[in-house]
Amino acid sequence: MRFSKMRFILPMALSFASYATADCECGYSSSIGDSLKPYIFTDLIESDFLHIPNITLDTDWRRQQFNMSAAAGRGPYGMNYSIEQVTSNPILDENTWSGNGEFGVDPGVQLTVSGGDPANGFVQTAEMDSAREDLLWGTYRAAMKLTLTPGTCSAFFWYFNDSQEIDMEFLSSQFNADNNTFPVNLVLQSVQSVQAGYNAAVTGNYVVANLPFNPTTGYHEYRIDFIPGNVIFYADGQILAKMNSTAVPTSPGHMIITQWSNGNPLWSSGPPPQDAVISISYVKAYFNSSDSVRETALTRRCKDPSAANAICAIPDQMLAPNPEGTNGNVSASTYFFSNQKNETNNQTVYRKSEATKAATAGPLSSIPLFVVISVIAMILL
Repeated sequence: MRFSKMRFILPMALSFASYATADCECGYSSSIGDSLKPYIFTDLIESDFLHIPNITLDTDWRRQQFNMSAAAGRGPYGMNYSIEQVTSNPILDENTWSGNGEFGVDPGVQLTVSGGDPANGFVQTAEMDSAREDLLWGTYRAAMKLTLTPGTCSAFFWYFNDSQEIDMEFLSSQFNADNNTFPVNLVLQSVQSVQAGYNAAVTGNYVVANLPFNPTTGYHEYRIDFIPGNVIFYADGQILAKMNSTAVPTSPGHMIITQWSNGNPLWSSGPPPQDAVISISYVKAYFNSSDSVRETALTRRCKDPSAANAICAIPDQMLAPNPEGTNGNVSASTYFFSNQKNETNNQTVYRKSEATKAATAGPLSSIPLFVVISVIAMILL
């Protein structure tokens, strides 16, 4: 979140002087769009799916199990979202970032849509959601390798409800390797789009951008920056589109990665002729939380925003983070704060020992959140 300059700087800083310090304790900063000043985000989720051995044990994510009827999905087929369609294919050596996974090519978490005509009228589909649902303004990033098999919709999106939703959707039937056409549908769902029958195109909050690469031959980072009144979409660090709108969500939500098909010729098409698989190598989210417990945690850990490394800059991924090929061990070895010794103190990141302490651990403080934020803002201005 980007904050305005406020007062009460010195008293707040002095009140925290007795506590031990840690890197990044006051948050993570990122340049958003064309902004000349960074925005600060206080919480993070980092998932290195190349090395998480089993997605079923990852407390940051929940595989989904539910049915959607053909009528509800607005297609000729229903969909059966099954946890069996979300599987791990890790690189077994934690010090290696390239090569095949344990079960073959395309390491990471794999989401599969089953191919062929479904015998029971329900296509077998896949989805996983972030466990945390307190995600507000932030920068949300996922590295994925998509499928060229026609007949599915793959999506990375932020979601509160059907009228507050930010989507990056990839329709494999639209991909054409012969002429290098690889569209991504950038969608901001709103009350207006719901009233128009879920048609964001009539609201001005829908853009089709052509990716400058083939998303099915390697991994690329897809990114959504979400700040008050603005949403910016990226691919490998390059801006694809900006949406400045009153339709930008104002409620907290969660992240979703999915691949589905219901045979709708106007969207997913399909079902695919054979199994269609997408692979996710990582998700990185840096955001402000709506959870009062997390807000309190910030006041406890942010002792002195003026201290060196109290606010850490988030590296931008400007190249494809691809674990495949001769340079995979370099390109896929992206930066994780949670892999560093002292940069996720009091955060809640799966499998990171110093980051799994209770959010309320540490001495109590009566300093309100807005004062902490005021000091952080003053440092950046």
